[in-house]
Amino acid sequence: MKLNLLYLPNETGEKLLECVKKEWKKVANSEVELKGSKYFLIEINDANNGYERTINTPQAIKVCSDEEAISGILAINRIAYGNSDDDSIIRRYNVLVCDNNIISTQVKYPAKNKEQIKYIKETENNKVAQLAKRVFQLLGLDIGMINIALTAKRRWRIIQVDPTPNIRDKDLEQLIRKIKSLYNSEDYLINNEIKMGADPEFMLFNTRNNKMLAASDYFPRDGQVGCDNIRIPNRQQRPVAEIRPKPDESPLKLAENIRQSLIYASRLAPYQNVKWVAGSQPAGAYSIGGHIHFSRIQANAWFLIALDNYLTIPVFLIEQAATASKRRKKYGYLGDYRNKDHGGFEYRTPGSWLVSKDISTAVLCLAKIVASNYPRLDQNNLNNVEAQKAFYTGDQQYFTKIFPKIWNDIEKTAMFSEYAEQLEILPQMIQQGMHWDEKADLRKAWSISTSNRKNNLNEKSNEKPSRPVSGISNSGQDSTLTGRINRANASSSSISAGSVNLNRSIRTQNQRNINNSRSNNTRPGGIITPQQIRRAHSVR
Repeated sequence: MKLNLLYLPNETGEKLLECVKKEWKKVANSEVELKGSKYFLIEINDANNGYERTINTPQAIKVCSDEEAISGILAINRIAYGNSDDDSIIRRYNVLVCDNNIISTQVKYPAKNKEQIKYIKETENNKVAQLAKRVFQLLGLDIGMINIALTAKRRWRIIQVDPTPNIRDKDLEQLIRKIKSLYNSEDYLINNEIKMGADPEFMLFNTRNNKMLAASDYFPRDGQVGCDNIRIPNRQQRPVAEIRPKPDESPLKLAENIRQSLIYASRLAPYQNVKWVAGSQPAGAYSIGGHIHFSRIQANAWFLIALDNYLTIPVFLIEQAATASKRRKKYGYLGDYRNKDHGGFEYRTPGSWLVSKDISTAVLCLAKIVASNYPRLDQNNLNNVEAQKAFYTGDQQYFTKIFPKIWNDIEKTAMFSEYAEQLEILPQMIQQGMHWDEKADLRKAWSISTSNRKNNLNEKSNEKPSRPVSGISNSGQDSTLTGRINRANASSSSISAGSVNLNRSIRTQNQRNINNSRSNNTRPGGIITPQQIRRAHSVR
């Protein structure tokens, strides 16, 4: 690809230009003006590929030159910006970031009569590193220096963001290596197939009174079907279940693996009077997600921005806006990811798309296209105040106007034709104003049968059972897609729920009765309150 780089003509800018000329044969340089300042426009040409990408786009540099824009974006994400008169600074960190990697971290702190300076490894302060990376993602920056302060009240504040800093020669060498990696990113994808996995979450409800049930009463903690780490304090009950299918290079095979895991889960909890639901926040203050895993690749800046723009925005447009915005007060923020032991990472921004087989398959196919083509997917519609405010408040109308431009880029990819049929449901739902239904039993939408057995929930209720729904709510007028989806949901599966060993069932139920007798203030079918929940927080 042709790679462009914008940098001020300062000392590091001059050295950077010389280093680039030594590494590449075809390099051009010119000057452009942004926000009243002149910048080097360094162009690394590629005669074999007409595609073009820019490191530190003009839009990102303009945002960093506007104090009001930086302050607005960080405020929406609950990140403090600027100095504070009522909170003194006890330590400063100057963090050099490139492509979502920490190049160096300098620490300044008072000691006796003078300021001490030292450099630390990223692992010595992961909180600073994660905060620096997140701010760069929100602002759309690829390279730069961020100044982070720790105050006397033990609060973190962003003091300054510089997209073209003067840096040490040692750091410049690492910077050049990262630029070479960006330049070769498309070649890497051509020679390496991205593998995907997932662990979408869901919740269980009593169909008679719509009260939430603890997933741990039905599923083990580990395995292909298990429970999330959320639990009731001082007890082992866990309210959120999740599917952990076998990963695969094919999104279609991964979707089938999810179905097989759901069938297995149905054998563990085959009850008709227990409803399974997904979405963003199907119950009270309990949020769930549709986490997607990527291996054979790391969470670089371009990839995360592409996931936010080309995967999350389409999914955002078919979510239930009200519950999605509530979920994102704590979880599912832009660029939300977590590195995993398999060498890849888990993307955590979308809600749980497990609501139906068609939607799940479409989301996984779209994720595969983005993962395999992200260097060519260069739109960033999110690094401004208006867009981020719309995202966190659930303003779907704002992104509906942007969607055609996003989808046009997806359709241009070479891989689109391979999954065009599976992807069709997403633009149709968006154009018709349709959204997934968080009250529907997802087993029906996956055509997974249940037995006639009913679980003894020990719960009497005068409430009427919830009416059956299709898994998708329709606010539009076109019935073609709705009819297709309803027919798919109505079709019964030839796969049975399987038999359960009677003796094992009796032993399991007896053990549950013992556990319930030991706990005098909870029982199956009871509501788990938000005050009972405990969740580990990552840097926000």
